[in-house]
Amino acid sequence: MKKLELNTIINLSNFEGKALVSIYMPTYRAGIEVNQNRIILKNRLNEVEDKLSSLGYTKRDVENLLKPAYRLVDETIFWQYQEDGLAIFISDDFFTYFTLPVKFKEMSIVSNRFYIRPLLKYFTQLSQFYVLTLSLEDVNLYEATPFEINKIDSPQIDEIVKNFVPGNELHQEATSPKGAARGGFGGRLHSLHELSKTEKIEISNFLRNIDKEVCKLIDDTRKPLIIYSVEYIYSMYKEVSSYKNILDEYIKGSPMEVKEKEIHEKATVINSKLIEKKIEEDKNKFLELKNANPQLVSEDVKELVKLSFAGNIEILFVAEDYQLFGRFDEEKFEVEVTNEETALNTDLFDFIALKTLFNGGKVYVLEKENLPIEKPIVAILRY
Repeated sequence: MKKLELNTIINLSNFEGKALVSIYMPTYRAGIEVNQNRIILKNRLNEVEDKLSSLGYTKRDVENLLKPAYRLVDETIFWQYQEDGLAIFISDDFFTYFTLPVKFKEMSIVSNRFYIRPLLKYFTQLSQFYVLTLSLEDVNLYEATPFEINKIDSPQIDEIVKNFVPGNELHQEATSPKGAARGGFGGRLHSLHELSKTEKIEISNFLRNIDKEVCKLIDDTRKPLIIYSVEYIYSMYKEVSSYKNILDEYIKGSPMEVKEKEIHEKATVINSKLIEKKIEEDKNKFLELKNANPQLVSEDVKELVKLSFAGNIEILFVAEDYQLFGRFDEEKFEVEVTNEETALNTDLFDFIALKTLFNGGKVYVLEKENLPIEKPIVAILRY
């Protein structure tokens, strides 16, 4: 799978031409539905053919332009390695595609720029976080997004765990959910206050050593760290850790023998709450500014095109399915709204979102009903 990075999106957005083709479609990974993938792509390509013909392209020109995409239709191996969505970008001398773990809605667009917003929604959802599975017999650190999880190998952590020899009773930590619910040790309940002074010192030193290695491995201390452990270990680790972004909510229970997929699912639930909370905070910020300082927000598309170009948007809220076509003359600093999908026009909402992101602003691509007000695009400004 090609990795989607900000530079990739920037490169795609820099393409300009008479007829740049963007295709998005959902894909099936397995089962009899896999056969639908080819049919969906054929239908999208047929629609593109009609649009190109209406723009004056000859049949031969259309065939030459779409040839790489039609080759995909017949590639059996290609369809055996799909995720949840497929994005394809085509121009006269360029062709690329991305298979991504997100279900795209079917669409095919011909414009003077590639249509990027579905990729933007995916990219802006790639909030990274860490997961630390903690027990006295096994410790693992993972880096994750809502779409994937990867273990970070650490021989140093493995060595610390291997050399940790607690008291006999402490060495019997349960590995089953039932055992974890009892506290994780030899069948008798263990909470923090039930541990002896020696046990607390042993475990605290162990966790402190683990934390030193964890902090070395984390490359961005702004990313949240989600702990997966029994209750007393979580409490003790949080007390000794120097990492400042450990979430208060954690995955309760023993992580021993829990599969990576389940770890990811449980951690993603917690991370999603964090994301939703931040979105609500920013939406409330917009509403407060709209009432108290209306000059610090904007709902006007033409104004937002100019503000995004100048780098004056702090936070943008844009509807994922709404399109508005037009042109922006950078030299004259003028915006024309035509709302016609032609080879000379671009989606102005895409333009605003891309410029905001590239200029360091925050972009939320949301369903229209989840926007702060009943407008398809609004922003908090940087004045």
